[in-house]
Amino acid sequence: MIKEMNTRICFKQTDDDYINWLIQTLGPVILGVKPAEILSFPKNDVNIADKISKIRFFFKDCRKISFKIFRYNEKSTKILFYTPKSLDSVLIDKRNNKFLISIGYPKAYSLESYLNYIIEKMKGGTIPDEIGIFLGYPLKDVMGFIGHPSLKLTKVKGWRVYGDSTLSDKRYNEFLNAKFRVKNILACSGIDTILAYT
Repeated sequence: MIKEMNTRICFKQTDDDYINWLIQTLGPVILGVKPAEILSFPKNDVNIADKISKIRFFFKDCRKISFKIFRYNEKSTKILFYTPKSLDSVLIDKRNNKFLISIGYPKAYSLESYLNYIIEKMKGGTIPDEIGIFLGYPLKDVMGFIGHPSLKLTKVKGWRVYGDSTLSDKRYNEFLNAKFRVKNILACSGIDTILAYT
């Protein structure tokens, strides 16, 4: 059974602390619970080349999770990790798509064109408010953050929550549970079995 499962695994076994931390951080994305995650590497990070090299090595054959590396206004390097299937599902959601089109995204949707659009915005040195949609936050929270007058700040729990917190709490707990799940899998089985649990 393990041999059959391992044919689907893209990660290589490692004792590298950085990669183990990264896998835990990306747990919700790896498990398809969260569509994307963005990480930042400051320009003055002396280990940036080594970290990016490790990411390229450990994720290069992975079909489950993809990533895009880009410069953020010469201040840092950012990496957007995403699960194509999950992110596509979020971006084609009727309400999300209508909102994104209303703020300038292409009317003819494709995952690649929307990724390129938001990355081009970030290359200029700002994180656009709609990044929350890509990260799996509810649209109401993104709209509240932008300043929609009917949505009042309810609380901060992982992100700024606006209006009724039921959906936001559910989403936050899904992300948190996925992180714990991956942490437990790492402790018991290691990286090479993580995707067998998805």
